[in-house]
Amino acid sequence: MPHNLDKNKKKCYTNSSTLKNIQIQKKEVTAMKYKVEVLTGIRPTGDLTVANYLGAVVPVVELQAQGVSPVVFVADLHAITDNEPTTVRQYIHSVVADYIALGVDPKKAKIYLQSDIAGEVTTLTALLARHISVAELLRVPTLKDKLKANANPKTANALLLLYPVLMAADILLNRARKVPVGEDQLAHMEVTRLLARRFNKRYGEVFPVPEVLQVKSLRLLSLKGEGKMSKTNPRGAIFLTDDLKTVANKIKAAETAFEGIMNEKLESHILVAKGLAKTESEREEVDAIIKAHKSGKPVMGQFKQLLTRIVQNFLGEFQEKKAEIVRDPFYIPSVLKEGAKVARENAIETLEEVERVLYHTQ
Repeated sequence: MPHNLDKNKKKCYTNSSTLKNIQIQKKEVTAMKYKVEVLTGIRPTGDLTVANYLGAVVPVVELQAQGVSPVVFVADLHAITDNEPTTVRQYIHSVVADYIALGVDPKKAKIYLQSDIAGEVTTLTALLARHISVAELLRVPTLKDKLKANANPKTANALLLLYPVLMAADILLNRARKVPVGEDQLAHMEVTRLLARRFNKRYGEVFPVPEVLQVKSLRLLSLKGEGKMSKTNPRGAIFLTDDLKTVANKIKAAETAFEGIMNEKLESHILVAKGLAKTESEREEVDAIIKAHKSGKPVMGQFKQLLTRIVQNFLGEFQEKKAEIVRDPFYIPSVLKEGAKVARENAIETLEEVERVLYHTQ
């Protein structure tokens, strides 16, 4: 009997010692520091619209003007969720040229292609996916909306389900402090933060938890009033590639409002006019016309003329800059190569720490 008691006692001490060692190892893992101040992505799925510019590019340019060095990644892996890879590939260089022509300075901001670090991204995606259930992913509002609008669980591919985890891998690999997102992406950011906390709770403080940098959501409607302005509705969208005549025709056919009435369509057109106006005097001109409209005067024709002029001036200047950028066939590849170098260094450093805590390597 004493022998058995001693044996049990020894077993108990062994368990206590093991637990103590695990706790010590966990304490030794210190949170990695933030590596990137601001991270944002763009899906190369088609020509950009003025809505893409005002909603996604302007916040990056404004941060850059404040002395922040943002990192922009071209999310080609995200894009193949619902687009053919050949379609995605043809827009990669174009969207980078767009961002640069619109004010993102490669000397201040790094731009890289997501697939240039595909190995690191997919590895971390797999490791993170262990920490969230299928049921939790199915409750992500953006996925539910996507399934309702374009697909159903029987036909939707698995990438759609893993989209938030893939996004989390992008952010956590870069150890980004802040990620600018609109309201439609807040749920994805919560998944990222949740995964970081769950991983840290289990293995130690490895990932710095990213912060949400919420940007003002601009609900820019289709010119025809049919939902939001989108690449998938060309008649109601102003593309950065539209020529002057096309712009004039689209705005001429745009829906506005009756005298004295304000509605979402007109509010959206006003946002475009003020957002693209180059001078304060143009913005004041917009205000004066809208003031007259509110008083019941028939000035929508005048407003459309002003909107046309503002958009044409903006696009003309943009298209000249882009033409200059793409004239050198080696420039965009060199920008992406430089960005990939930094992104790969960040990703490898992060993954090495992740693997160290997972496999207890030194």
